[in-house]
Amino acid sequence: MMMRLTLFVLAALLLTTTVQAQEEKKQYNLNAADGIVYYDLETNQPVAKTNKSWDIAFNKTAIQLNSAEGKVEAQIVSGNNFDKVLKAPAGGYKKDAAGSSAIPTGSGNGWYNYNMDDHTIQPIADRVLVIKTTEGKYVKLAITSYYKDQKDFNPGGYYNFKYSFIK
Repeated sequence: MMMRLTLFVLAALLLTTTVQAQEEKKQYNLNAADGIVYYDLETNQPVAKTNKSWDIAFNKTAIQLNSAEGKVEAQIVSGNNFDKVLKAPAGGYKKDAAGSSAIPTGSGNGWYNYNMDDHTIQPIADRVLVIKTTEGKYVKLAITSYYKDQKDFNPGGYYNFKYSFIK
C-alpha cells in the first residue's frame, strides 16, 4: 500500500511539473501590418525597440530575432505539431545576421504557405518555432493565424500565436 501511494505521489509531481512547464500563453491580433512590432516573450507583451529585452519582432510576414543585442536564436521544428514539441533541440539554432534571417520568409520556406488561388497566407500546421530568448530560456511558438480576429480575408498582418516555455 505504501509503495502504491509513493508511486502515485511521484506520478502526480511529474504531471504537475510537466503541466507547469507547458503553460500556454496566447496573443491575439498583434498588429504587424503597419510596421515592426517588438515582443518580449517573458512578459507576453509588445515592447519598444529600445527595451533590450525584446525577443522577436513581427513585420508583415517577416519575423526578426534580437540576435545582436539579446543573443536570441531560433529554429523551425518541422513534422511535429505544437503539443508534441516537449523539449528544445540541443542544436541547430540560427541567429539573424546582416542580410539573412533565422526564420526565412516566402511561401513554404518558413512558417507559412501562400495560397495563389485565394491569395491568403496560412500558417503551416506542423512547423513550430523554437526560440532561445534573451533570458536564455527556450520557447516553442506556433502561429495560428495571420488575419485579424483569426478570420481569412480580414485584414492581414495581425499575428495570432501561442507559446510555452520548455526545457
